[in-house]
Amino acid sequence: MKNNEKVVIVTSVAAVIALVLDAFMFVQHGHSLTSPSVWPRLLLFIVLAIIINGLSFLKMRFCGYATILVNLYFAIASLAAFQMVSPRESAYGLFIQALSIVGILVGAAGVYYGAKQRADYTKAKIEKMKEQMKK
Repeated sequence: MKNNEKVVIVTSVAAVIALVLDAFMFVQHGHSLTSPSVWPRLLLFIVLAIIINGLSFLKMRFCGYATILVNLYFAIASLAAFQMVSPRESAYGLFIQALSIVGILVGAAGVYYGAKQRADYTKAKIEKMKEQMKK
């Protein structure tokens, strides 16, 4: 599997986990999911995932950096849910904590694949420069 395919999978999973956790946190803190204050944040996760998934196939200079930042954002959103859930000892709290840990790990994997994406871009540029030097 190519790295850009891994980026798409990991970013999509991290976005879905962050979206679900954020929705649970909104409900826990008394916000209705139909409230207009909830949807901009939830849509932000979707839009960021779509942008990163599209950029991963373009292989442009800044794609690796964008992937790292967005997956770090998803991991931080998962960490926030881990810290804010209450009651912690209930089945609900344990489920949210477990899902948060998975979200943090998937976000960290996204950061790794973003760094790998950046390294692959640099290697391709070096190879291209070597070919130009031979001509």
